[in-house]
Amino acid sequence: MTRNEFEEAKHQYGEISRLLKEGNLTAEERQRFEVLQAQLSGILLSPWIPFGWGRRGAMIVLFVLGGLGLAGGNMYFLFAWLIMFCFSPRLVGEFAYYLGKLSSGSNG
Repeated sequence: MTRNEFEEAKHQYGEISRLLKEGNLTAEERQRFEVLQAQLSGILLSPWIPFGWGRRGAMIVLFVLGGLGLAGGNMYFLFAWLIMFCFSPRLVGEFAYYLGKLSSGSNG
């Protein structure tokens, strides 16, 4: 996925959210937009590395911090690598998906 595709999906997600909040839709349109919104959520949460430089920079800093700690012999800095994964859209999406399945009690 390119940055332009990501920005377009983000824009479409915002437009669909706005339409769903307005509530001027028939039941069929609402259902179709909810399905589209869920599909766009999956697209937005598919990249492993975020497109935004704030989150990407945080991942880089945590990676370097963990590497320096490991090189210095301090194992506590390896927790930076665990925290780094919290900035990955893909891992956050997978965690949210499984948390949703667990809370709803469904297996499929």
